[in-house]
Amino acid sequence: MRRRAIAVLVLLLCAGAAAADGGRLRLRQDAGAFEISVFTAPEPLAAGTADVSVLVQDRRTGEVLLDATVDLVASGPAGASPVAARAGTGTNRLLKSAVLRLDRPGPWNLEVRVDHAGDAARVACALPVTPPARPLDAAWPFLAFPPVAVALFALRGAIRRRTE
Repeated sequence: MRRRAIAVLVLLLCAGAAAADGGRLRLRQDAGAFEISVFTAPEPLAAGTADVSVLVQDRRTGEVLLDATVDLVASGPAGASPVAARAGTGTNRLLKSAVLRLDRPGPWNLEVRVDHAGDAARVACALPVTPPARPLDAAWPFLAFPPVAVALFALRGAIRRRTE
């Protein structure tokens, strides 16, 4: 029973680290002959690198168009240089993905251009970019674990002494 409780506790602590294949869905829109879905990771988007993935489907059949050409252009707040990239095949072969360097926090606009078999379409969506996270923000669970483990061990000892 104790081992099961510990396993459940460990799984609950690690659950926040799980991520979907493409990240957060930012846009799903019909455009021309396509149905285009745009995903971003990490969530929330912070100044720095962002993984942008695009799923391109034939609007009539729903078939994923693996050979579509996908170009991304992100324009940011005042003073930020536009960022352009051609999305390639990533680890999930259904998605076209690229890493964009969004160097400033603020409202960014992402334009996605899709070409396939003579058909072309463009869609756009907003990307809210927050200031970069402080290094300690990601490390606090690891720093908090040892004191919590010591406190639980001490509590266990106190309970055992009372019952004896």
